[in-house]
Amino acid sequence: MKEGYVKVNDVNLYYVTEGEGELMLFLHGFPYFWYNWHHQIGEFSKDYRVVAVDMRGYNLSDKPEGVSSYDMSILVEDVKQLIEAFGEKDCILVAHDWGGAIAWTLAYTEPEYIKKLIMFDAPHPYTFRRELEENPGQREASSYMGYFQRPDSHEKLLENNAERLRKMMTIPGRRKGYLSKEDEQKYIDSWMEPDAMKSMLNYYRAASFYPFEEHVKKPLELPYEMFESPTLIIWGDADPAFENSNLDGVDDYVRDLNVHRMEGVSHAPHHEKPEVVNRYMRDFLKEKE
Repeated sequence: MKEGYVKVNDVNLYYVTEGEGELMLFLHGFPYFWYNWHHQIGEFSKDYRVVAVDMRGYNLSDKPEGVSSYDMSILVEDVKQLIEAFGEKDCILVAHDWGGAIAWTLAYTEPEYIKKLIMFDAPHPYTFRRELEENPGQREASSYMGYFQRPDSHEKLLENNAERLRKMMTIPGRRKGYLSKEDEQKYIDSWMEPDAMKSMLNYYRAASFYPFEEHVKKPLELPYEMFESPTLIIWGDADPAFENSNLDGVDDYVRDLNVHRMEGVSHAPHHEKPEVVNRYMRDFLKEKE
């Protein structure tokens, strides 16, 4: 596996890459970094040129100052320039959580960059807006966003060796057996990178999700309502952050849609059940050749 930095959109993004062939680009979510995809990198580098990045603000990538540096339009531009920096006009895009929010936005602004789309627990922008507006359960599940937007939240999350984040992510993973002690330490080290946690939380601050009553009044400003490229959604139905009703009606906005709901699986199916997930991905990619 090779590693390096690529300059896109005035920031240096750290990446790892392995394999040859068609570009498969991986975008992680909060509070992860490129390593969250290590099970998929090993598998799909057999047939694809796999690239997994630390998104801006995370781990070893640049951490520009200011909340405005994390506006969605800038995050989308990062991805477009990443694809181009690796010499391609489009790619198979694989994304989770915040990476998924960026991928969905790219799909509905400049869909020509996406040949196939594989999404993990990242609610569709149209259905998520609906759920925030109409579903008290989703507003409750998303209430943590208000805390994340606080100006001191990055300091609080790092207290006591990032105890709050460990309770959210690594401790459940170790209890279930899909995270090792070494895995946990990799995540802790990434959170402790200078200015990383502040930058990671600037994604939430820039989006201004909370208060929800104000957020849902803002127009989405997406030029398209239908995404045409083949799309696979793999969804953990025990995800505490997103109600399963976010999947209702997605086929109104995605022309060629496949959905796998994983019973009892939480927020990161690709991490929790990698062998099953990799099989779903393989089947989808073979079917859509």
